[in-house]
Amino acid sequence: MAALTDIPGLVIDFDGSDAATMTLAGTLVTEWANKGSYGGKATSSGTNRPNFGTRTMGTLPSLDFSGTNHMDLSAEVMNLTAAAYSLFRVWDNDLGATFAIHDYGRNSGGTIRTGLATDVSNVDDRIYQYSGASAIPDGAAPEDAGPTITQLRGTTSLAYNYVNGITRGGANGAPTYGPMTTWRFGGDPNSTGSRWNGLISQVVGYNRVLTIDECALVLGYLAWKWGLQGLIAGEWASKDPRVNARLLNMVAFGDSFTELAYLTNPSDHWTNILAARMGRLVSDQGIGGQTSTEVTDRSIADINYTDRAHIFFCGTNGPGPGHTVLGDIQAAVAALPAGTKFLILPSFNSDNERQGSAGYNNKMANNAAVAAAFPNNYLDIRSMLIALSLPGQPYQDSAAITNDVLSAQLRFFNGTSTDALHPNAACVALYANMIGDWITAAGW
Repeated sequence: MAALTDIPGLVIDFDGSDAATMTLAGTLVTEWANKGSYGGKATSSGTNRPNFGTRTMGTLPSLDFSGTNHMDLSAEVMNLTAAAYSLFRVWDNDLGATFAIHDYGRNSGGTIRTGLATDVSNVDDRIYQYSGASAIPDGAAPEDAGPTITQLRGTTSLAYNYVNGITRGGANGAPTYGPMTTWRFGGDPNSTGSRWNGLISQVVGYNRVLTIDECALVLGYLAWKWGLQGLIAGEWASKDPRVNARLLNMVAFGDSFTELAYLTNPSDHWTNILAARMGRLVSDQGIGGQTSTEVTDRSIADINYTDRAHIFFCGTNGPGPGHTVLGDIQAAVAALPAGTKFLILPSFNSDNERQGSAGYNNKMANNAAVAAAFPNNYLDIRSMLIALSLPGQPYQDSAAITNDVLSAQLRFFNGTSTDALHPNAACVALYANMIGDWITAAGW
């Protein structure tokens, strides 16, 4: 990621290190231009003007607000909050546990549309972000004691409050979208009280919901630029995205064969095994008991992982009424962005669906149809696992071969009985490596 514009939708970029974007009177900032596509600027005058270059964030000069300064933004930027958006702020707070307003944007009725406030009600480390009138609080954010990168990730239904790459339980809320008529850095445009005391180093906004990986890239870019990489969490905490290639992460949409809720050790889950082997992130989007229709619907509705490679592992529970497994998989694939890499895994039959039974015939027909439709993106791990029960193989089991089912040696034992369908940890590790082998061969 050489520049913030590498991600589409950059409309706000007030860069506190870029003197070329500022009109200065000595060290006082009279104007600060927006480098994002909306254009516009922030202005100030007289004693309200912050200082530039008198302090640094990391090695870079920044804007210093003394508690008596603010800058008001021009109309060009006011449309940011009209729909779902992503907004990043890089800042440092000098006030300790005293309430202060980093910025507020309001509509014509005076209702907050965007904002950041710290130490709300003078409670130390209480950070509020706003997407609409309702505060999105993080009451456990010790990062506000030092330099911080906050992110407001607004989706259609929820807005998330991130602090240095972490969003905590409860740190989200329902957004309200609508354009602003006023926006002030360093305080509240309706009041000159509780203004900011500290650095405002950069404010970056995108007029769309960034994916999880895009958010991580912007966070990493800003952290490494401002020397804050030691404070952030996530994929780019240990490597600079400006000089390191972005790896293709993955997401797995599936049922219980992906969720594996009964395997209580996360290291036994195939998504985590695959992630460790490949050095990538693999998001587990499995929900036990779901049909291929439900899994497909979740994949199509997803906005978090649209830029990842997709693995579909569903159909064992059949499709929903009026659907087929093949039709569901075709719909899920058709909804992927052009060029998305994907892999499809088969339905599994239980020991109660032995070769020749109606359940067996139905599932094998489903698998055959999917394999024929996607011959280059289908991996038959079911047959590969059953083949491990052949003579000379590590899980010899003549009954498993005769019945074309997973050997009892590879199915989950709960301490009393062996599950008729679900794999045990040893089996999961086997198919995790089968998937990894396929991905490596495919060159993902």
